[in-house]
Amino acid sequence: MSTRARLMPVLVALFSVLAAAFLWWQSERSQAMLQQQVLLQAEKRSIHLADAMGGQVSGLITTLDLQLRDLRREWVRDPGGFSEVARGIIEALPSGFVTHISVANADGYVIYDTLDKKEATFIGDRAHFQAQRDAAAEDRLVIGKPVKSRIAEGWVVVVNRSILLDGRFVGSVQMMVSTAFIARRLGALQLSEHDVVALISPDGAFIARSRDHEEAMGSSVPAHRSFLTDRTARSGSFRTEGLVDGIARTYGWYRLNATGLVVAIGIADQAVLAPLAPAFESNRQVTAALITLLLVSGGLIVALLVHLGRKASALEASEVLRLRQFESSPLGMLVMDAATSRFVDCNEAALDIYGFPSREALLGKQPLDISTPLQPDGTSSLKKGAAYVRQAQQSGAVVFEWRHQRPDGSEWDGEGHLMGFELNGRSLVQFTMQDITLRKRTEAALQESEARLKEAQRMARVGNWKRDLTTEELTWSDEIFRIFEVDPSVKPSYKAFITRVHPEDRTLVTSTYQHSVDTREPYERVHRLLMPDGRVKHVRVAGFTEFDGERALSSVGTVQDITEVHTAEEALKRLNEELEQRVAERTREMSVLNRELEAFAYSVSHDLRTPLRSIDGYASLLEEECGVLLNDDGKAYVNRIRTSSRRMGRLISDLLALAHLNRAELRYEPVDLTRLAHAIARELASTDPARTVQWRIDEGMQVWADAGLLGVVLQNLLGNAWKYTGQTASAVISFSHTTLDDGTVEFCVRDNGAGFDMVYASQLFEPFKRLHAHHEFEGSGVGLATVHRVIERHGGRVRGEGSVGRGAAFFFSLP
Repeated sequence: MSTRARLMPVLVALFSVLAAAFLWWQSERSQAMLQQQVLLQAEKRSIHLADAMGGQVSGLITTLDLQLRDLRREWVRDPGGFSEVARGIIEALPSGFVTHISVANADGYVIYDTLDKKEATFIGDRAHFQAQRDAAAEDRLVIGKPVKSRIAEGWVVVVNRSILLDGRFVGSVQMMVSTAFIARRLGALQLSEHDVVALISPDGAFIARSRDHEEAMGSSVPAHRSFLTDRTARSGSFRTEGLVDGIARTYGWYRLNATGLVVAIGIADQAVLAPLAPAFESNRQVTAALITLLLVSGGLIVALLVHLGRKASALEASEVLRLRQFESSPLGMLVMDAATSRFVDCNEAALDIYGFPSREALLGKQPLDISTPLQPDGTSSLKKGAAYVRQAQQSGAVVFEWRHQRPDGSEWDGEGHLMGFELNGRSLVQFTMQDITLRKRTEAALQESEARLKEAQRMARVGNWKRDLTTEELTWSDEIFRIFEVDPSVKPSYKAFITRVHPEDRTLVTSTYQHSVDTREPYERVHRLLMPDGRVKHVRVAGFTEFDGERALSSVGTVQDITEVHTAEEALKRLNEELEQRVAERTREMSVLNRELEAFAYSVSHDLRTPLRSIDGYASLLEEECGVLLNDDGKAYVNRIRTSSRRMGRLISDLLALAHLNRAELRYEPVDLTRLAHAIARELASTDPARTVQWRIDEGMQVWADAGLLGVVLQNLLGNAWKYTGQTASAVISFSHTTLDDGTVEFCVRDNGAGFDMVYASQLFEPFKRLHAHHEFEGSGVGLATVHRVIERHGGRVRGEGSVGRGAAFFFSLP
């Protein structure tokens, strides 16, 4: 045997050992690389998710900031209406988001709280208040550290803004935000039960955590975290074990520029690598089997080196290796016969992802058996699938997304790789599929959130814009295109904006924006837009500029269409002006009427009294000088003439007194009704000492009114009671007061005299309307009309109740 022949078995044996070692090393290396690749993908994914969640958190903070600005503006404008606005904002925000809203003065005492607390809480020693007070000139949003709130029964974080008056700090308005609510919002993005989403303050303190939220509150992350060591970095990643639960995770983080808050999303290594564990174990077993087989084959090769069957054995071993690699893949793989469109092979991962219990249940099926009838775009699965197969056969491979349906009816989305190949003259197609249902749902949730934001802007007629001051790139939301009536296909630019601004307002708009940039202060302004067809719109614009040190980064702001509000305000202004003009005209008319009434009263006073005195005088002379010549009837006629003339005189006096009441100026002062009533009672009793009347007058009755006119009221009411009890044996007159349910004090003058029929109650307060005959009770019928005029001029109410023969009661009340 030649040296070559003797060395061949040794070389074959050595090759077999080296190949076995290399196979094992390659298997471990492939697993390590695959594991590293999966962790790297998880790292990138966590950064992207942190960026997405950062946008949502930034939206929440922006919402809070806008509400705080509105609250601050409402407090300065109208503190009395602030409570309604504050409660309306809490109700408008998601339930449980904001526990309550408060306002503190410059000394740190809470002077308003939506919880209606009676005691004044001191917050002057709180960090969030001191930060606002010390940096009031910057007028920035401050987010405090989480604190355990007894009132909210949980952890809250205070978000506040300073209240400035003429540039001077006069207090702050703050919202107490539930960290548990933020934790629930963060938990919506949690990918598995071991993943975690956390919101961290700039100094490293936990604000909210989707897992173990309560345990994390009050603690901070280590100082060596990358987002704490490099505060200029916008995003990054790291791998470590969780502080609370010790679970190893890959963390991606994103920093919010405006607030410095950090959103960190940790994807658990266990969740990422769990799907690979069975494959790794299976691969090790397969690798061990292959090594064993390789060594055995090497021995056979050594023993049977001279036989030609060695080539066939080597080919068979190669085929087994290919099949084992197919089986060990963590991705679902299917092989389809292109001629019959039926599956002829699959791996274990395919059974799991497609939901079939065994190979026999899956093999023989067609693609339509594992697909929904229609794809998400409405295209038939049959038509779309056939197009993908043709493309794979022509180009060799194609990547696509597909909507599947498992045997139990559940649907899932997959990202597939379709590859066409031939084997022994047979045209085959291999499907490699990955479940992306969770990713699609996350994308759909983000799209829905953006759609809701756009709808909210459309309903509120508010659009937002952003201007990158480095690249001068300008972006508009959809609502700004609608407000400016610009075609959305037109690229936003400063020129497109300024041409829509009314020519008379352009200088104001430009200077306002430039002043905001120079002073680094937010601005708000109302100006006009001039449309191409000549229409004028009114908009309210607001914005501010973000800085990095001394360098301006970008300007952001909002535009709100307030044309309808402005039109309504102008209409209301015109209506008020017209109303004031009408009031002035009516006032002039009333002045003319009052002068005419005064002239009439003067005429009555002077022109009518003279003939009345003449009638009474001549009747008196007739009675004195010719009395002896008159019979009894004549004397009665003369007496009736004199009585009627005196009654006419009293009527004229009462009429003049009533007219004087309408012109007299009210002079308000404290009036003791009790003392006034006693004085009138004594005066009435002195007119007829022989009468016995029981007076009942309450003590402590006082009002704020015109003392002289209130004296007229009591003189008439008590005088009527005295008069109409003149024929009552045991007369009782009372003056009392009671407090009604609404707090109004009502006074009552009551007697047990002649009374009146309630049928005629509507005539009680009309001038010269009498319910009793002159021969029964004297009077002109003006007394109660005088009472009604006086009480009415004071803004009060008066009414009467009575019953014939049982007395009367008159009630009056004053504001």
